[in-house]
Amino acid sequence: MITTQNTPPTCRISLQPRHAGEIKTISYYLQLARVRIPTYASINLEALELRLQGRGFDGRCACCRYLRRALVNRNILFSASCPLEVQEGAGQRVKVGSAFFKQELLEDEEKYLSYLRRVENDPRDLEAQLALGVIHEYHGRFAPAVACYWAARELDPGDAFIKERLQEILALLQKNLTPADRC
Repeated sequence: MITTQNTPPTCRISLQPRHAGEIKTISYYLQLARVRIPTYASINLEALELRLQGRGFDGRCACCRYLRRALVNRNILFSASCPLEVQEGAGQRVKVGSAFFKQELLEDEEKYLSYLRRVENDPRDLEAQLALGVIHEYHGRFAPAVACYWAARELDPGDAFIKERLQEILALLQKNLTPADRC
């Protein structure tokens, strides 16, 4: 798949329901994902193919992972392809900005809470601030992501990844806050 700066990558989930009850379950969890996960991503279901188009940091990845976990938990068959994910041995890596992160880092509640505790104990903990920024961004929580990246930037003003993430998130927010007729 070729993507340009203007065309966000698309995750495709080919659904394989075995009966009408599974179709209703898919619809239910898709609606639940839309409500629970804040996202600016485009989500379209057509002919049993779900397409989620977005940059990943806009909540698209979190929404996709939530939906896929629900399908696996309900034993509903599907296949998925995502340009922002790579399988690595027994683990999965997800792309956030220009870097890949272990999926378990992004989705493990205990790790998230441990980074929160580290920042509470030492606000100058660069690793914890950066990890929290990535985790918040992955889940589409932009305000806390920007706050953590900003704190990380103050600790390491020359870090290119931190600058990239702040620029991309702030550009997305600016685009979504600016009325179309004033651009």
